[in-house]
Amino acid sequence: MPTGSIQTVIVCTPVMNTPPPAVRSLCPDQGTQMFAPAGVQAYVIDPSQQGNFEAATEPFDYGYASGIWSLAFSMIVGLYFVSQGIGSALGVIRRG
Repeated sequence: MPTGSIQTVIVCTPVMNTPPPAVRSLCPDQGTQMFAPAGVQAYVIDPSQQGNFEAATEPFDYGYASGIWSLAFSMIVGLYFVSQGIGSALGVIRRG
């Protein structure tokens, strides 16, 4: 399912020459920089996909990430000790 579509949108772009007064009212000046409207093609997101993009751009949750990292690290250390114990038990069996 597509998340949006390509459409032509109107944006204010910087210009060097002074645009007509009717055009200047559409795109107000910012300091000494003048702007004029221009049509460009843009990928416009479908409103139903807004939640996906907001979830992807949320700030990083360090508390949750540290919990996941701690769980993974604990499992690795635990598996190391379990395998070391199994290895020493097998060593005792092998040596008789």
